[in-house]
Order: sequence, then structure tokens, then C-alpha cells
Amino acid sequence: MLPTIRFFFIMLIFTLLAGFFIVPTRDLPDNAVVLLDDQTQTYFSPACAEQEKREYRPATAAEARKLNYAPDKKCQDARGFNQDTRSLSGNLMTRLGMLPPLPSRWNPNGTWNW
Repeated sequence: MLPTIRFFFIMLIFTLLAGFFIVPTRDLPDNAVVLLDDQTQTYFSPACAEQEKREYRPATAAEARKLNYAPDKKCQDARGFNQDTRSLSGNLMTRLGMLPPLPSRWNPNGTWNW
């Protein structure tokens, strides 16, 4: 019986440790406000658009996708359209109350928290 308990305990620790290396991302919600560039048919996050200094039209991410606008490559590479969340083990610790939840990059109304 003792080897079975030891094996279970070792596998539990290994699984918990492995979970720290798996970090899911949260994608841009459909109601998030993005800025459209009608000339290039791309969309930007507000932080990326500030760097470009051009004229943009505000819209939601769902509208940009419906118009078949592509996300700006530089902004996408800078991770402007998604957010890293806690690791799988971190999510477990959050649910158990050991860690506070991470603040979202987007407010419920679609505006950005930068």
C-alpha cells in the first residue's frame, strides 16, 4: 500500500509542477473596441494605434472580423490582441483562494484596461 501512495503523491507533485509551464492565453473578446484602418484593411489595439499616429475609425472586434479586416501584424506580434492568463496550476490556486484573480485587459463593456 505504501508504494501506491508514494507513486500517487509523486505523480500529483509532478502534475502540479508541469501545470506551471502551461500558460493559456485569452483572446480579444468580440465586444472589444479596436481601431480600423480602412486604407490597409487592418485593425489595431488602442496602444498599438498610438504608435502609428494615423486616422482610425473605432469599431468592435466583431465588426472588424465581419468586414474581413486582418489584425495588424506588428500589433499581433506585440501581443496586443490577447492576454496571458495564469498557468494551469495558477488557475487551480486561484480557484482555491490562494491567489487573487488576474485583472482582465478588457472591461465588460469592451473598453481596454492598459
